[in-house]
Amino acid sequence: MTYLLRTITALLAAVGLAIGALAAAAPAYADDHVTLTVTELPGQVRLMPGEKIELTLQTNRTTGYQWSASTTGKKKAIKVSKGEYTPSASVLVGAPGTTTWMITARKPGKAKVNIAATPPGGGDPDISTLTVIVMKESCED
Repeated sequence: MTYLLRTITALLAAVGLAIGALAAAAPAYADDHVTLTVTELPGQVRLMPGEKIELTLQTNRTTGYQWSASTTGKKKAIKVSKGEYTPSASVLVGAPGTTTWMITARKPGKAKVNIAATPPGGGDPDISTLTVIVMKESCED
């Protein structure tokens, strides 16, 4: 009886973990639009006008590095929000949080979002790029 109870408990825990993992990997739905979250750079995405993506990068303010975003290419193709920092939920000192930028596709064109990590005290930043290609409204020619 105890073996059966342990087996059922383990099975239910595994199913719960699997459902949780699927929910974490699923896109977020808001206003009937999918929000894609990009967490690694360099990268490239293709969007239609009006679509949005989140660019979320791990941030550890205790290291002194600063993130900054700039846009090159067809700048009017996208709108990039100011980066928003979210601290870690951890109680550990020095635990990293995240910085998130919302990128909205506005009109067809190709733009690049350059994210620079500037070291403490200045110096040459390490730059990573997300290329955003905004497609035409319709694929019909």
